[in-house]
Amino acid sequence: MQKIDGRPVYSASDLVGYLACEHLTALERAALDGLITRPEVVDPELDVLQRRGDEHEKRYLAELEAAGLEVAVIESDGPAEGRGERLRLATAATWAAMARGVDVVYQATFFDGRWLGYADFLIKVESRDRPSLWGAYHYEVADTKLARHVKASAVLQICSYIDQLTEMQGAEPVNLRVVLGGSAHATATLRVADYMAYYRAAKRRFEATVGDEAPAATYPPASTYPEPVEHCRVCRWDVACQLRRRQDDHLSLVAGISRRQRRALVDRGVATVEALGELPLPMTPGLDGTSPPALERVREQARIQVEGRREGRIKYELFLPPAGEPINPERGLATLPPPSPGDLFFDIEGDPYAFEDGLEYLFGVMEVDGSWHPFWATEADGTFSLDAEKQAFEQLVDFVAARLDAYPDAHVYHYAPYEPTALKRLMGRHGTREDEVDRLLRGGAMVDLLRAVRQGLRASVESYSIKKLEPLYEFRRSVELRDAGSSIVEFERFLQLSDEERPSSGLLAEIEAYNHDDVRSNQALRDWLEARRGELALLTGQEVPRPATRDPE
Repeated sequence: MQKIDGRPVYSASDLVGYLACEHLTALERAALDGLITRPEVVDPELDVLQRRGDEHEKRYLAELEAAGLEVAVIESDGPAEGRGERLRLATAATWAAMARGVDVVYQATFFDGRWLGYADFLIKVESRDRPSLWGAYHYEVADTKLARHVKASAVLQICSYIDQLTEMQGAEPVNLRVVLGGSAHATATLRVADYMAYYRAAKRRFEATVGDEAPAATYPPASTYPEPVEHCRVCRWDVACQLRRRQDDHLSLVAGISRRQRRALVDRGVATVEALGELPLPMTPGLDGTSPPALERVREQARIQVEGRREGRIKYELFLPPAGEPINPERGLATLPPPSPGDLFFDIEGDPYAFEDGLEYLFGVMEVDGSWHPFWATEADGTFSLDAEKQAFEQLVDFVAARLDAYPDAHVYHYAPYEPTALKRLMGRHGTREDEVDRLLRGGAMVDLLRAVRQGLRASVESYSIKKLEPLYEFRRSVELRDAGSSIVEFERFLQLSDEERPSSGLLAEIEAYNHDDVRSNQALRDWLEARRGELALLTGQEVPRPATRDPE
């Protein structure tokens, strides 16, 4: 959302943002009217996405040129001064290229004074059934996306370009194309007619919200609220919205609560974490869309978070069986196998953008005595590759298999499902170690500590990520704690270095130290949970069950 020649101008990104979060649109309108300054956000991970997206686009352009197609490149960049005229000239150049009948128009520009769009590619399609103003052909939009599958937002964005393309060429294209990421270089082709009615309805709603007859912008926005949504991850306003929710003690701060539950609670006058934590149960009538046990779960989570705030510490409570009932042997702390001297602790570092299909570049494994085994996906010369990933994967699996042979009672501990999911993906990608991975996964050798935590206790945390839990077991990291995308950013930085710069960069050592900390935290959490098993036995007067002995075969 911007002003060009003193008038508001909108883009497909504004429309996609509106459908994701109307509060985002309200903030953008307030900024456009000068009521607030747009935050300038530096996000290295988004920079990585942008760079990888540009590389993907250029790769597709090279493929079209290699096929001998004539490509017209539309230029529209330049200083802010005179931008409106420059965009009109670029739009005219786009029209002229299509009138000339070139095979491909690259960076096609559409600007009508109110809507602005840049289509990655327009592809010429010979068609007597659907001719354009210039003859028996028309153009279809093709946009490049890093995603491996088509997303609704991408289709909506392309529909915005099609809207103006149809006006310009006098014919609506039959298809649209999404050039997907990944080494397969797949292109998804979709029928335009299946999506334009929804696009037009969404556009009407958007224009009613931002148009000349819409209520004037205010700050803070009067009619919207910054509910957390998936789009927050890439939104410039995310920090401001998080601050607003914290100031309001918003229900989204309760770990595990759903948006539907939040809405239903607000409708019943329960709008803060404190109010939920003090809510008398049962509710009469019951809460719409939420069973009494589910409501009790989120109420108890809110209660312990409020207590933790007031006491200035992280608290926990063990889940006890109902009075007179035995401990469930298939849930919580009862799922932890007996510790073994052969146990291993495991964490993976991966980059979903590297080498088109992503790369799992570091497999960190630690033994009970602290012995550390990093398996890097590097060639002999220190470079990374998919072949080296296969080799590292095989080394890892062989190491773990040998450990299970030596210690039939050993297990491999990890936190959350990423590690077993990655092992299955790597087994399929490289066509190797199928039996060994099957033994690991189906044989019950891998133990997810997140499952034991979520089923075994509640804690006064807003998220059950392992880093939020570390104060419970007084874990101290050796390197600075970073967000989840930091190791990806560091690895991408390493890949951009020259051969001369890489040996002295220290980036891989930093990544390995971070991975080592994650693995050490897994071990510390496992040991702390073992102590909680003893606490559960004391509280219940029962012996806490263990899983059935794993079959070595």
